[in-house]
Amino acid sequence: MNRPKSIFRRAAEGGLTLGALFVCIFLAGSIAGTLGSLLSLALMIYVPVFVYRRLKSTYFAAHGLMTFSGLWLEGILHFICGSVILALGTLVFLRLIAPDYLPAMVEAVSQAVAADQKAAIDSPVTPAQFAAYLASIRPIDIAMTLMWTASFTGSIASLVIAAIVKSKLPPPPSPNL
Repeated sequence: MNRPKSIFRRAAEGGLTLGALFVCIFLAGSIAGTLGSLLSLALMIYVPVFVYRRLKSTYFAAHGLMTFSGLWLEGILHFICGSVILALGTLVFLRLIAPDYLPAMVEAVSQAVAADQKAAIDSPVTPAQFAAYLASIRPIDIAMTLMWTASFTGSIASLVIAAIVKSKLPPPPSPNL
């Protein structure tokens, strides 16, 4: 007998692809310049399309008997699995592949803030204090922030996507001959 896949298995399988997309978005936006930023933007636009297609296939496979909350849960789990992979990919990149990337970015931002005299006058924080704060950020901090941000925004996006999918009429089940 052919048993349908559970929500959790489908979400884990889709989460692998979504995690790879997230890592590509991070890498393209981090190291590839203007062209990479455009690629990163295109991949960001594709993420909700990917989740929509996954949830729609689940809904249609269940012949429209999937509840809204089940669709939403599957979407949330897609984003949670993907965000864990994003955190691991980010950590590997920042610690092993490009360990000088974060200090270079901190230096560039610190110099830009120090060069902006108008902002320095209006701010209660001195450029030196701001630079010290930026220097205290570790790769694990960035990885965990990205993981929680992707999970939270993914849960909100899944709510909207599940509502759109649930509004679709599934095809009638094929008759068994």
